[in-house]
Amino acid sequence: MHATRRTHTYHVASRAPRLDPRQQSRFSLALVMLMGLATLSVLATTTQALSDHRSTVGAAFALR
Repeated sequence: MHATRRTHTYHVASRAPRLDPRQQSRFSLALVMLMGLATLSVLATTTQALSDHRSTVGAAFALR
């Protein structure tokens, strides 16, 4: 029995759509801005949670 063999081998990377440098730059900038926004959101939430926690703990100690 004769095994068939492919004459053309394609790599997945060669079929992937390529971005031109300008699109890649815009995509990178958008990604950095999105990550910065997420970081600021987490920091704001953490600060708010800590300030609420401190005021609650301070009020509990003031009652004594």
